[in-house]
Amino acid sequence: MNNKEKNIGDVLNKMMDKYKLTSKMHEIELMNVWEEITGKLIAKHTTKLEMRGKTLYVWFDQAPLKNEIFLRRDQLMKTINDRMGADFIEKIFIG
Repeated sequence: MNNKEKNIGDVLNKMMDKYKLTSKMHEIELMNVWEEITGKLIAKHTTKLEMRGKTLYVWFDQAPLKNEIFLRRDQLMKTINDRMGADFIEKIFIG
């Protein structure tokens, strides 16, 4: 491979970084497995998931559930990181 030839994976990764698509792809990946990670009840009452860098923002339509998840956010973060890969998220904001 000479200087002008590049690995397609490297090109795609650079493009995703340049256009800030990596975070959005992580958000979509997490949405696809959210019910498996949290269970049907929590998934049913989740109104919005959003990734900003390595911070996950989660909104719920039930105040008691929101409080429960707030208290268990460290456990949820560990479960997500175990499933999605180490350091996938560093913080969870419950809204």
